[in-house]
Amino acid sequence: MNKKKRFINRNYILLFGFLFGFWLVLSPRISVESITIGLLASLMVTYFSKSYITDEGELSFFSVKNIKNVFTYISRLLIEIVKSNIHVAKIVLSPSMPISPQFVRVPVKPKKDFYKVLYGNSITLTPGTLTVDIIGDEYIVHALTDDAATDLKNSIIEKHILSIEGGNQ
Repeated sequence: MNKKKRFINRNYILLFGFLFGFWLVLSPRISVESITIGLLASLMVTYFSKSYITDEGELSFFSVKNIKNVFTYISRLLIEIVKSNIHVAKIVLSPSMPISPQFVRVPVKPKKDFYKVLYGNSITLTPGTLTVDIIGDEYIVHALTDDAATDLKNSIIEKHILSIEGGNQ
């Protein structure tokens, strides 16, 4: 039986709703022009992202079944960013500057390219760490302290990304 692909499915609607809602939150004022531009921009991004958000594509990040995992990941990432900001601020404000900069190799556990990039960017967003390169199945990460390097080995963020990736299968 040949199933004909249709443009509108719940993943598209979910992505469109997320983008348009984000647009409205960031708009300084709500006007007809702002709403029109937001609708057009959200529609265009949704249309051009179709290969990423279909069930057959690599990325079903915006699938309905992944909403809980995505929000958990975003919440945890924000918590880790705040914790790392406080940690780095303590280091910078300390008279002795207790840093031990180093490069560490971190194994890449996500299988799909999108999730590899997402995890690498999550590492970079967290103060005190910077993803420098990805070689084979390893990230090369610059860590400001020993604690930051150790935290990369058992990353809670990586576990959340793996749960999102696993929810797509």
